[in-house]
Amino acid sequence: MFSQLTNFGYERTGKQALGFYLAYLLLVLLVGGIAGGIAGVITGGEDHEFLMRVGGGIAILVCLLLAVLVVSAKGLWSSFLAILLVLAAGGLAAVLGALLGLIPVAYLSTVKSKNAEANIQTL
Repeated sequence: MFSQLTNFGYERTGKQALGFYLAYLLLVLLVGGIAGGIAGVITGGEDHEFLMRVGGGIAILVCLLLAVLVVSAKGLWSSFLAILLVLAAGGLAAVLGALLGLIPVAYLSTVKSKNAEANIQTL
């Protein structure tokens, strides 16, 4: 069940894409919160705007990374739409964090793979 979360070449259904979205949203919130907490300890926690930027930066990086991993695993680099969605993931994450940035990533996870190896399901 959880092994498919890290199989970025797996073609998900709509319901599975929603689960993928929610799982990675929780992960980004946790990682961003931890990074913000560490930055707060280092800086003394006085500048809350800085701590929010740290969490936002983490969201942008993770959304871009996940989009690149999905597109790479599915062999979609020749698709203009896939490249546009990778860029959209970063842009939307810059606007409202992982809440918006993971939407293109979840959609990309439903696209059929062009790689034969990605279609082989792992146990």
